[in-house]
Order: sequence, then structure tokens, then C-alpha cells
Amino acid sequence: MNRLVGVAERPDLVKDIDTGMIYVVNDREHKEYNALKLRKESADKMKQEVENLKSDIDDIKSMLTTLINK
Repeated sequence: MNRLVGVAERPDLVKDIDTGMIYVVNDREHKEYNALKLRKESADKMKQEVENLKSDIDDIKSMLTTLINK
């Protein structure tokens, strides 16, 4: 049987004494955390795409420079 106790200074969390698992009991905060996590992942993905585009542009510039100098 699960025995749950509150986590010190975190009223939104409880700990299962038997398993050591910590659970979020405030659904709103959990949803906000998930939304924040998705926004961060999206921003990280966009930053990576921008870096890839910059690299592609640098490659194209290099190829054009090589063509011009021939």
C-alpha cells in the first residue's frame, strides 16, 4: 500500500515512502511545467534549425566564391 507524505517546502509534491517516488499533486502546476518544457524544446529546435541554415549559407557562399575565382 502506498504511504504518501508531503515534501518539505513543496506543498505541490508528495513522496511515496515505500518506493521513494515523488508525485506532483497540483495538476495546474504540472500542466504549466509541461507547457514550459514544450516551449523550451521548440525554442531549442528552432535555434538548431537556424544554426543549420547558417551553416548551409556558409557552404553556399564558399561554393560561389570557388566558382567566381575559376
